[in-house]
Amino acid sequence: MRRQTIVLLLVAVCGMLLSCGSTKGVAGAKLNSVFVTDKATFQLLPTAMREEDVDAVQHITAKFGAREFESDCLLIADGDVLSLTMLNEFGTTVGELNYNNDLVVFNTALFPSAVKAEYIVADVQFCLYRADALCAALEAIGLRFEVSATDGGETRVVFDGEREIIHIEKSADTIAYTNVLRGYSYLLQGAF
Repeated sequence: MRRQTIVLLLVAVCGMLLSCGSTKGVAGAKLNSVFVTDKATFQLLPTAMREEDVDAVQHITAKFGAREFESDCLLIADGDVLSLTMLNEFGTTVGELNYNNDLVVFNTALFPSAVKAEYIVADVQFCLYRADALCAALEAIGLRFEVSATDGGETRVVFDGEREIIHIEKSADTIAYTNVLRGYSYLLQGAF
């Protein structure tokens, strides 16, 4: 159970995560900034900035150091919402995250209260949101965002100066996310 809790922390890194607490369903609460580096703070982008709608069950494998966790999750990115529902082996919901531009609601007993839901949302945005919107937002905080086409997909990289801090490989059915700076990664498999 401890191993599962620790690695779920990474998952939502869908991040899914390592950097901090959440706005646990407090109506009207201000969204927290996300520290992409120790100095550069990212403001979450509007849901309209996503590349395309996603509404599918994904399989996630998250790693932090030698720890690894696997789970299914329902990822929804459409309309005015970004939603992530973590499922156990029986298909029962064990955690939910919802972002609607103004508020992040994060309900789960699996994550410590120190996990900020905004960090999970930011990781998902780096993977699924429009490159032009991410480039502008990251350049505004002194970071560089590069996208290059690959055979059947694309590579996204966030740089702090010349240092690669986030690396994302995308294809039609896989997203491999690595936060080099914070030392975690995850692999999402399903239809995107």
